[in-house]
Amino acid sequence: MIAVLMLLSVSAAFAGNSDALKAILKADSYTEAAKLVESSLGQLADNAEKATAYNKIVDLALAKYNEESAKVAIKKEADEAGMYDALDAAYTAAAECYKYDQLPNAKGKVKPKYSKVNAVRLYQLRPNLINGGGFFQGKDNKKAFKLLSYYVTSNSEPMFNEVKTDAAKDPNYLNAAFFAGYMAYMDHDWANAEKYAGMAVNDSANGANALNIMLTAMKAQLKTAADSAEFINKCKALYEKNPDNQMIFANLVDAYSQAGKATEAEQLVNSRLEREPNDFIALMVKGQFLEQHDKFQEAADALKKSLANAPEQNKLMLNATIGDCYLYHAQKRLEKVSGVLSKAAKEQFVPVYNEAIKYYEAAKALDKDGSQKAKYAARLYSCYYFVLGENDPKTQEAKSYAGY
Repeated sequence: MIAVLMLLSVSAAFAGNSDALKAILKADSYTEAAKLVESSLGQLADNAEKATAYNKIVDLALAKYNEESAKVAIKKEADEAGMYDALDAAYTAAAECYKYDQLPNAKGKVKPKYSKVNAVRLYQLRPNLINGGGFFQGKDNKKAFKLLSYYVTSNSEPMFNEVKTDAAKDPNYLNAAFFAGYMAYMDHDWANAEKYAGMAVNDSANGANALNIMLTAMKAQLKTAADSAEFINKCKALYEKNPDNQMIFANLVDAYSQAGKATEAEQLVNSRLEREPNDFIALMVKGQFLEQHDKFQEAADALKKSLANAPEQNKLMLNATIGDCYLYHAQKRLEKVSGVLSKAAKEQFVPVYNEAIKYYEAAKALDKDGSQKAKYAARLYSCYYFVLGENDPKTQEAKSYAGY
């Protein structure tokens, strides 16, 4: 009798369902159910059946997640990748379930059946989305991004309206947004890198890195003159809100320069120097502008002021560029000399070459592993060649160091 009653109850559960839905409800795994839903969605009778179908995926995905999670809890060998894949599938299917659950059924009435239950059970698992992002980081950045993005967007999805917490009070929100942006950046998903990193620019821990990722992603999407103009406008808006931010300033100057707006770039640099006379980036850019106009001594002076205030990671490049200013200054003057250079005439150029050597040697000293040789090594050799001649030991050492 009990068996008969059970059979009757199962039959009743499937009564009235379309054949497509019956097949989905018999699935043993969420992957099987997902394939059936994908292939037969158009055969489901109405929105209510579609909601039921997607809810079946949620049920099975969470069953898989809970099974593997229980193993992890007791330190038993578990399929962690499968566990987080299941969590991903549960969130994805729940979103589809919610969509159809909010639409009119065959009778034209909206009667949500699964939305609240799914919201509660998935929101409880929300912290594990961060764990999943960490698990996939470096293994599958696309999956890592997806899980982290669910954590961020779940606070704005209507499905979670009744259960969500205030993002401003969530200590993990900005961190999750940053790493979602970082994972998208690593995957060259520039639009999402810009979006999610942009959410984290005010994070005290990762704000500077988030801003860098956002700006890099914005630049990576530039394809037309209109794109460049839009990027300039975005940078201008950011700079107006953050006038002390050197990164935004540098990107805006570069954007002007790349767009052929040299006047605007120089005006921006000069206005910043009026406000911050010792700003190392503004001084560095000013020096580069002056160098481009063959004003080598003025360029060197600006770059020296920049060097005095520059962080360590910029000093090698600045020393090399100052060396370039002296070398190019001497070479420009040499171009005006006709015939063979006399010994007396050569002596007039030696002090300038020695200044170049001084700064190139400083760059070399900072290049501990020799990875930045291209910035100075060949020119250091040419300076020693001019001042000391080909056979001097210092010239030969510089030649060997430069790879000649």
